[in-house]
Amino acid sequence: MEKKDMTLIGVALLICVIICVLSPYIASGDPDGLEKSAEDSGVAEDFSVEEINGIPDAIFPDYAFANDPDNQVLQIVALVIGAIVTLALGYAVAEVVRSRN
Repeated sequence: MEKKDMTLIGVALLICVIICVLSPYIASGDPDGLEKSAEDSGVAEDFSVEEINGIPDAIFPDYAFANDPDNQVLQIVALVIGAIVTLALGYAVAEVVRSRN
């Protein structure tokens, strides 16, 4: 891998971490999209989805750890982990595609 590629990956990772750290403080508290549609249609906020056999729950529901959902530090950790995993998967897919060409 070239130095230019490593620099680009480093910058992307740094930007992702900065966004993750700032997001709990700058994100809007107003619901939007699917949450807003559910609210408008009268669906209760605390409704539960019937568990489907063999399908696990979300690893980080609502971008938090299940044992302490209101802890902002843990929310940031969940966001950073999610960003790194997403970048790693994207990189892995790019490598597979590049190796086939």
